[in-house]
Amino acid sequence: MVEYTPQQRAILAKSPTASFKVVAGAGCGKTSTLVLYSAHWAGQRGLYLAFNAAIAREARSRFGRQVEARTAHSYAFADLGLRALEAGRLVPRYNLRHIRQLEAELGLKAPPGSAETVLKTLTAFLISAGTKLTQAHCPERDVKTNRAIRTFVATAFKHLIRFEKHTFPITHDVYLKRFEMERKITGYDYIMVDEAQDLNPVLLSILEKSGLPLVVVGDPYQSIYAFRGAVDAMSSLKVQALPLSRSWRFGENIARLANGILRTHASPPPYPLQGNPALQSTVRHYGGKIRPTNNTLVLARSNVRLFESLVNIKTPFHVLGGVQDMMQEIRSALTLYRRHANPAARGAENTLPFGTWKELVAAKEGENADPIAKRLFTIVDKHGYELAEKMETIQTLYRDTPDEVNLVCSTAHKAKGREFETVIMLDDFLSPVEWATRREKAIERMAALEDNAEFSEKYKLRQKEKQRQRIQECTQEINVLYVACTRAQKLLYVPDGLYTFWQEQC
Repeated sequence: MVEYTPQQRAILAKSPTASFKVVAGAGCGKTSTLVLYSAHWAGQRGLYLAFNAAIAREARSRFGRQVEARTAHSYAFADLGLRALEAGRLVPRYNLRHIRQLEAELGLKAPPGSAETVLKTLTAFLISAGTKLTQAHCPERDVKTNRAIRTFVATAFKHLIRFEKHTFPITHDVYLKRFEMERKITGYDYIMVDEAQDLNPVLLSILEKSGLPLVVVGDPYQSIYAFRGAVDAMSSLKVQALPLSRSWRFGENIARLANGILRTHASPPPYPLQGNPALQSTVRHYGGKIRPTNNTLVLARSNVRLFESLVNIKTPFHVLGGVQDMMQEIRSALTLYRRHANPAARGAENTLPFGTWKELVAAKEGENADPIAKRLFTIVDKHGYELAEKMETIQTLYRDTPDEVNLVCSTAHKAKGREFETVIMLDDFLSPVEWATRREKAIERMAALEDNAEFSEKYKLRQKEKQRQRIQECTQEINVLYVACTRAQKLLYVPDGLYTFWQEQC
């Protein structure tokens, strides 16, 4: 007989005839509890919506026949009849080449030098709820240019969304937006939503339009995709909340560190994580050199640090999510760098939203600095023409699956949802105290603006928005630390600042 925890019993007792949410900590068996829930209410037909295709595939083997497991994208893809889509038309994202093709196809020019902003505006609109493209979707501050960019994007969107009438490439965001505007999920008694803290507005809109009861499961402290437009649906859904706080992944020491990190949050969780009493977990200092054993994950905070770790690795490795996207970006940046010195230089196809090296350098500066531009500039500026040889070495040592190697590398974002016996956090993770201090300073600056009569209201609004973004960044970084340390099951190595925090405040 299955022995349920008191928290699991409370969840199973809730009928799927009304919406509720489960606030579940890292490693607390979110999916396992949903499997138990669907079996308990086997007379009801459910839809399990997974965060990505890999999770959906795994879930299909765990749920009974009364539950269909898939992603929102796969549901929309099938519902819109896109299985017959021509090969090669579906692309992961749009780039500069697509903007140029759209200009030619539509007979309409985007404002000069605005390709990057056009792409950001289009993406922001595609993942938003509703049908109206507004000034808020476009990050351009100049009113006239903002309007011109929105005119171009609105025309492009009307063309893209009618994908059955043209042969232009479409992204997953395009057909999901079409589904949100015209269709809804049907054929189920209720919907289970996993990893709900990472929903973006268009997904939340699709769920609300279904009109079905929702069983929403997630961890608001694992919300780390705000930079992609994700909203914390766990907080926005005003329904009864039930906790799930016993972690089965790791022991008490890692739970203590995770709870210490979350105590620096502006709104700490009401239910601290409890470690698995059957597991012994250890937190150690990472000093720069460790011999990886079986089932070891090396975690970097940034793609730049991840690349630097790959450059120095001498044994075969795997990277979660693969290295192809990263390599294509770097090759494109290197091509722009070479052509800056010699316009006739040959190189890889440029898939970046920057037409020249000068544009890339400009994009990394200022208040709206592009993170991709900053990352690529740092890598190319450091390694220069030696990059090509170093990338060849990385490709030689890279293996397609983690089963082939002892060492797996990743950023914290790509490792979300994964677990490893040993995790090594590299030195680009800051202490949560640092992020909490920056957050408090941003709050103080906002308060000072309110009391200062010298500034215009327009200036105050602009500066307040800047401070709000900084507060959100600090909150997200604390969440990233929490996600990173809770990937470990038995042994966790942490860098200097985090180890000092562990010793003094946990």
